[in-house]
Formats: sequence, structure tokens, C-alpha cells
Amino acid sequence: MNTFVLMWRPVISSYKMSDLEREIGEYPDVWFNWSVWEYTKAHEDDRFFMVRIGEGKTGVVMSGYFTSEPYEGTDWSGKGRRTFYMDMEPDFIFHPEKTDIVTTEQLTAAIPDFDWTGGHSGRLLTDQQAEKLEALWEAFLAKQDDSVFDEKDIKARRLFLPK
Repeated sequence: MNTFVLMWRPVISSYKMSDLEREIGEYPDVWFNWSVWEYTKAHEDDRFFMVRIGEGKTGVVMSGYFTSEPYEGTDWSGKGRRTFYMDMEPDFIFHPEKTDIVTTEQLTAAIPDFDWTGGHSGRLLTDQQAEKLEALWEAFLAKQDDSVFDEKDIKARRLFLPK
């Protein structure tokens, strides 16, 4: 299984903060897809982490798994570039302005050989980087109070719902 980092900058993305907020409220009846830069290395069941970059509180806002193979679609930016997407199912979503998140500073300290502040979305981590990220994520999740999680689906996946 590979692990990919999806970069999200709401100011320029077609996916806005209001989309994240709406989908948190509608979970699990939501559908996600995202463009993946290194799509030739990506496969169904690979892991992803979405990192908010740019303005505001930055860091990991979502984790989950890809639920499709890459497929070509219309460029989200409108620039006519060749773009490949993957469907995805989140297992955790955190609102970056209303909750704690794993910050870009924490990511950089733990995995300094990856640029957590920008670059293409859908970049593949090395196995060593992925192991460090999973350990950081698991430690973060373990510190969360169980009362902030809402069991929403039959798979017992958890989703954070802001207070």
C-alpha cells in the first residue's frame, strides 16, 4: 500500500472551506475525489492524507483510502491541463479552524525531507516517510477525547464533528 499527500489550499482550490463544512455535516453520505499528481503510482486501497496549506491553520485535515483507480477528468483549475482523479473515502475529517490538527510545523519536524507547505497534490511518500506520518497520526488520534468522535457508519469509521 502506498501513501499519498493531497495538498488543499482553499483560496485557490475548487474545494472550499464551505464544502468541507457541508460534507462534515452530511457524512457518511458524501462523495470525494481529488486530483493525484503521481497517478501512475496510485491504486485503489492506497492511503491518503489531506493537508491544508496556505492561509489559516495548516496541517492534516483528513485521512482515508482511495476507492478507485486513477481516471482522467476535466482540469479542476480550468487551465486545460491533463488531470487524473481518484475517488476516496475518508476515515477521519477535522475542521482546521475548530479543532486541533497535526500542524505543518509538526509534520516538518517529524518528516523534514518532504515539503509540507506546497507543491503538487497527490505526491507519493516513501515507505519511511509514510511510517513516520502514520505514527504521528496515530499518536494524535490517541490523544483525542472519545467524546469528540461520532460513530456514523457500519464500518465503525470515525469522523470528527465540530462542537
